[in-house]
Amino acid sequence: MHGSICCIVKKFVDTNHGPEAWDAILKQAGYEGLVLSPIGTYPDEAVFALLGAGCELLKVELDDLLRVLGRFAGPELIGFASNMLHPEWKTFELLANVESLIHRTIRMQNPTAQPANIQAFRLSEDEAQVVYSSRRGLCTLAHGIIEGIADFYQEDISIREVTCSKQGHPFCTFEAKRVVAENDVSEVKIVSMESTATAESFEETFVASESVGDSQAASDAASFDWFPSNSGSRAGSGMQDSQKNVIPFPKRLGRYAINEIIGVGGMGVVYRGTDDILNRVVAIKTLKSVKVGRELADPFIEEARAMARLSHENVVRVYDVGEIDERPFFVMEYLTGQSLSKRIRQGQVSLQLGTELFKKILQGVQAVHKIGLVHRDIKPDNIMLSLDSRKCHLLDFGLADELCVKRDVSKHLSGTPGFIAPERLRGYPADYRSDFFSLGCVAYEIFSGRRAFESESTKAIISSMQRFEPKESDWRGTPKPLQDLVVSMMHADAAERMTDYATIDRILDTVLIQLSN
Repeated sequence: MHGSICCIVKKFVDTNHGPEAWDAILKQAGYEGLVLSPIGTYPDEAVFALLGAGCELLKVELDDLLRVLGRFAGPELIGFASNMLHPEWKTFELLANVESLIHRTIRMQNPTAQPANIQAFRLSEDEAQVVYSSRRGLCTLAHGIIEGIADFYQEDISIREVTCSKQGHPFCTFEAKRVVAENDVSEVKIVSMESTATAESFEETFVASESVGDSQAASDAASFDWFPSNSGSRAGSGMQDSQKNVIPFPKRLGRYAINEIIGVGGMGVVYRGTDDILNRVVAIKTLKSVKVGRELADPFIEEARAMARLSHENVVRVYDVGEIDERPFFVMEYLTGQSLSKRIRQGQVSLQLGTELFKKILQGVQAVHKIGLVHRDIKPDNIMLSLDSRKCHLLDFGLADELCVKRDVSKHLSGTPGFIAPERLRGYPADYRSDFFSLGCVAYEIFSGRRAFESESTKAIISSMQRFEPKESDWRGTPKPLQDLVVSMMHADAAERMTDYATIDRILDTVLIQLSN
């Protein structure tokens, strides 16, 4: 077990029963004099010996002790990861990011550690499902931690155990619901799925190199009929991306007719389609591989469902979420105009317009973070401007790259080199601070007209990020407060990075007032 939990157990005993009780537990367990380290790992037999001794001396049942320990540990773990938590998150937003936070905090000092397998799925504003699997059978500890998190945020949460590994189930499942007073009930819009598949073995289909290689691979998916795209690809092959991998081109996804491919990323593809029922043009994003495992499909769907709950003028709207032949997809509004990247290439963006766009993108990013999501791929290509450049939308979220933490980061990390925060390049999962780094890189490109970091080597990019010092001439007359703000958002150390939304927004407002005078 990881040392952070062991140290919290010691702190619990010291706080509630005194140091003498902890010494007695160590002696009873046969580990007298053991000194715990928060970055160490300890064998299961030692941990269970300590728990057993604690139950004997404190005269409690193991499950009761674990739940109380978990409730104590919840706020302690929040404190441990405090600089990674968005200031406006509460219980359900934290749960939505729990897997990323666990991997990051536990691996911060011990990259080889194997964290517990825990996932959370936000079902609505007031409900989440937490899935926990551990051969140690410590599900009551997880139960208590959820209660402790709710205690920290002073929220009234009910928790129901749905499945339990101790009863023969493959994993433990908890349903967490916010207890709402009868006079404080608000209507919550839930995005329903057409169907949900059962768990199955995970197929490694994260990157383009593992996508479908020919039309024969799609023969098992009855709804797919492959044909040439507008790019003139050979019949039956769909379209090829920059890595020469075939992209599937279905005629339909449910009620949506597919017209053309409009974008291809590392894992996903975006089509322009038509909604037959509402008779409107839409954008449809799905995974490039026709057949995917649940470990990839479920996070894709969960993020799309969370996005569908978000309505903000600077974030693309999600209309629908679904699955066809176990292939997940979501449907977005189809935007016309040009990307911020294209606008920058056309010529210098005025300071007034650039600052206004910076503020609007910031507002969109903040809205995403408030619902417990991290974008992971903020860059000028993923910001759509209206033709007059007065409106902008954040689009094309990165997808579930936390699942790639054990893989070769340089090959499997979602995002775009030059905009990915250095901690992510080192293999840590994304959190809201990494989005602020990417936003700083976007702002720098807006005001300077060029990218801050360009290299094919991950090591070279990290090195340049650590010594980033742009010349005065690079800024093209950008006011000094704005220069300082952008550089502070691009700090290589996430703990030192400017990530306070209110402060950034206030600086931008001040600059806009000065520019208008």
